[in-house]
Amino acid sequence: MLFVTCGIIFSPHLPFSDNPTIQKAVEFAIHGMITLFALALLLFALGRYQLMFVAMGCVGALCVFLKSESNNHLILPKNELAPKLSIAHFNLSSVNDSREEFLEYVVDLDADVLSFQELTPDWNIFLTEGLKEKYKNSQRNVRIDFFGKALFTRNTIVDKNILEIEGIPSLMLSIKIGSQIVNLISLYCLPLDEKSKQVSLEQLKVITQEITTSRFPTILLGDLNMVYWSNEIRAFRKNAKLENSRRGFSPLGFKVPHDHMFFSRELECSNFENLTDPKSNHLGLFGSFQFKNLPSEEEIRASVGSLGSK
Repeated sequence: MLFVTCGIIFSPHLPFSDNPTIQKAVEFAIHGMITLFALALLLFALGRYQLMFVAMGCVGALCVFLKSESNNHLILPKNELAPKLSIAHFNLSSVNDSREEFLEYVVDLDADVLSFQELTPDWNIFLTEGLKEKYKNSQRNVRIDFFGKALFTRNTIVDKNILEIEGIPSLMLSIKIGSQIVNLISLYCLPLDEKSKQVSLEQLKVITQEITTSRFPTILLGDLNMVYWSNEIRAFRKNAKLENSRRGFSPLGFKVPHDHMFFSRELECSNFENLTDPKSNHLGLFGSFQFKNLPSEEEIRASVGSLGSK
């Protein structure tokens, strides 16, 4: 129990952190925590109290570890006057319903930005036609492989670029939110194996440099094919100074979150949710963001009141 728990929490500092067994244990850390909790209950029933306390200690350590890697705000920020940006992200390979039903669902979300990955030529034609009335600005990179992407927005585009790293394109878009500017990055990483891991690490390294040298805050989104508590994502978020939008996830079945929305510390996440189809299949993510340190409505009223009293 202690070996597995320490292997999960301290794996970046262990010489065998690249071991496939350790990596798989890290990926399913939440399921391991639930298993340890069930074991603790069994040990309690059997009267093995010392082992039970060890198991519960491991459960507590994993709880703290996983919570520290998620959005740990107990109450989501709310500022009625701060400029907001809502984003919906989808991987089009997850769409099981008819395209017309999916398009209706997407439009009804009324997000400011729509992100699509695995954009193929047929999907590009369909989405461009279906979204042209509501989303007049876009950046697209159409491919026949996994790497096609698109960002549709109602906001004014200030700048856009396609950054190709190891043959994999990433969309980079700067848009206006009120009087502020925010960078959006659509990133896709291949599922990890010995070869693709090096490619993904190079992607994260280059993206980190882009984020840290920019004058504007960044929201990064996409299918990274890594859980947010993995060694690679933990190091990436630390170096790029990005926060996690997720506050947790439901560990039903053996599915773990591979799609993410990370954001710069100048921003706040005011809402985050997983998007599902009518059969509860995962479709994507929805997040709302706003700038920090802008005066709230109450602060402005108090300021106006104090001026009026002078």
